[in-house]
Amino acid sequence: MSKRIYLKTTGEELGRAGMLRIAGMVITWCKKNLGINQRKALYPIWGFSSNKFENLLGDYDDIDNQITIYYNNIGDVRELISTIIHEWTHQLQPCRTKYSKWKGSYQKHPLEVEAHAAEALWTSPCWKAVKGKVNR
Repeated sequence: MSKRIYLKTTGEELGRAGMLRIAGMVITWCKKNLGINQRKALYPIWGFSSNKFENLLGDYDDIDNQITIYYNNIGDVRELISTIIHEWTHQLQPCRTKYSKWKGSYQKHPLEVEAHAAEALWTSPCWKAVKGKVNR
């Protein structure tokens, strides 16, 4: 039997393949529970990058409708889940028309505030839904 995985299990312990496996489950959960951007009418594509781009955990490209997870920067399972939920939230937002118009700080940007709130709200329910599959 393999070692159980918890929210505090590190990305280093999981490795890229383990993180990719969990990310796929989280993306599926997001599709089912958070929905799709009705303006785009397509689920975002997603992928992993090994780049350590400015210590970013993830990124959403509103033009390509693509979520990128920088897995080398992810500390543990909780951070992986919350990052995916954060970027999924951006996929739901009107980023193309609203994001660049903000003149304040990144931390206070209304779309970032909303994405951080979504992380806080949905990380635990998502983990509860996927942990049984993760630990099979």
